[in-house]
Amino acid sequence: MSGIMEPPAMLEGGSAAEKRRSMCLRVAFRALVLVLILISALVPIVFCLLHHQQAPGSCWAHGSLNESSLQDPYVLIWNWELRHCKGIVQGQGQYLIIQQTGKYFIYAQLYRKETLKEPFTMMLYKNKIIPLNNAVGPENGTVNFARPFLLQKGDRLHCKKNDKKKYSLLENQTYWGLFKM
Repeated sequence: MSGIMEPPAMLEGGSAAEKRRSMCLRVAFRALVLVLILISALVPIVFCLLHHQQAPGSCWAHGSLNESSLQDPYVLIWNWELRHCKGIVQGQGQYLIIQQTGKYFIYAQLYRKETLKEPFTMMLYKNKIIPLNNAVGPENGTVNFARPFLLQKGDRLHCKKNDKKKYSLLENQTYWGLFKM
């Protein structure tokens, strides 16, 4: 014998307590990594949902069809519902009047009750003569559009149709409006 003591076989791979502690640390580390991965995946999703949500109290103006004008059958008169629009937008019969310059998302739908020979057209105007949008649809059915616009304080928006029949539109399916972006 050479006089060198060899360590017991039990200590070669470490003690049982060290192995348990090492295993617990690996499990805890893996759990921590999993939690961090989940959080890093959820934070951007939650942020996007909160960021892209329309701000509470944003101006929204919605007009449901009231009737066609007696003076001009192409012009439509609207019942305006305005939410959070004081000092931003004002509804007045056929017009929406912009009181604050900014970006607005405008949407519209005209639903024809009956089939007529000519195509169905809806026009959106600014200040009576400046066309903002012109949507053409089939002889029957629906014409609609939605898109953003930069509008200036004082702009007066109104919507027209191309037929002069007074009762050609289905009232509960004909509307237009906007919200401030």
